[in-house]
Amino acid sequence: MNSTAENRPRTWIDIDLDALTENYHTACSLTDRLVTCVVKSNAYGHGLLPVSLALQRAGCSSFAVSCAREALALRKGGIQGEILVMGLSEAHLLDRLITAQVSLTVADLQGIKDVEAAAERAKCNALVHLKLDTGFHRLGFSADEATAKEVADALQHCSRISASGLYSHLGLITPERDEMQHERLIAFQKALSGYGLTIQDVHICDSIGLVRYPRWHHSRCRVGAMLYGVRPSRSENMPFACRETLTFCTRVAQVRSVEPGEVIGYDEKGLTDHPMRIATLCAGYGDGYPRCLSGGKGQVLIRGARCSVIGLICMDQMMVDVTHLPQCESGDTAVLLGGGVSYAEYAEWAKTNRNECITILSARPVRRYWQNGQIIEETDALLD
Repeated sequence: MNSTAENRPRTWIDIDLDALTENYHTACSLTDRLVTCVVKSNAYGHGLLPVSLALQRAGCSSFAVSCAREALALRKGGIQGEILVMGLSEAHLLDRLITAQVSLTVADLQGIKDVEAAAERAKCNALVHLKLDTGFHRLGFSADEATAKEVADALQHCSRISASGLYSHLGLITPERDEMQHERLIAFQKALSGYGLTIQDVHICDSIGLVRYPRWHHSRCRVGAMLYGVRPSRSENMPFACRETLTFCTRVAQVRSVEPGEVIGYDEKGLTDHPMRIATLCAGYGDGYPRCLSGGKGQVLIRGARCSVIGLICMDQMMVDVTHLPQCESGDTAVLLGGGVSYAEYAEWAKTNRNECITILSARPVRRYWQNGQIIEETDALLD
């Protein structure tokens, strides 16, 4: 991915739509069930609408988000087919969601009442997926017989709600706990059926579940991280590719020589003990480069060479050691993540997971979308 220096923003993220669609087709090849593409949290930092439109062009007809505003943004942007909100939706947005034919998650009896009331106001039927807490203890109905009866009774008195789905979320701690969670989901489905509520659309697998538990695919798999090049853990020896989809870049703003005994930036502990050349970069934690990578924990790529972070990362700028790179100059590109700095090693430096590394990228960097070797779209959240 190359472009002239004149066309480069100050800080930007290159997104490879070819890799994205390849990862989507790979996910589809691993199951004969529906693949629901999870595009929550700005499509894991990639850009909600451009990514969703690319997936729709690739054949995706089912999307999942975490909140009402994400769902409404997708509908406004031209996304067709199913959109499932996997979190709870604000009451004042329920009417709009129902009118837009967005599928809603309901996790308690009050939620059923709220959706029924909103559907009545909107004079539209509401599509609902029931969220079950099978042991992850984050969100959902209790997975017991008494709750199944309460849910079935409540829904049988709702004329405007179509309970089309039942799902849960695996903790992925041990295979034994995952098995327990799956058994609770199926038992709850059977209990609902015994009380007169039949639900065929049952799902529990995410990207990791897709590759780890093929017998649990049921009606669909919800694939998120894998779309963006985060290979599911413990799948390294499985015969499929998972390509990283973004490269986070910035410019070198200035290069200066620093004598021994000087302090670099805010870090009073960072006294230099030898002559150094320091490059200041146009990115910081305000762009999504984590402050925990200060003091040599992080590395960037400039002219193909690894350069260590020096001092404390600032909100809008950061400094790196280019003493070993005498040709480094103002205007050079610095690669912060992707493109030679893998998600895995970056996550290890930051002591976090790969999902967070890409999702925390802020709205400030310009996003450039590449397909067939060309930029087909550029979005600027601040100017557009």
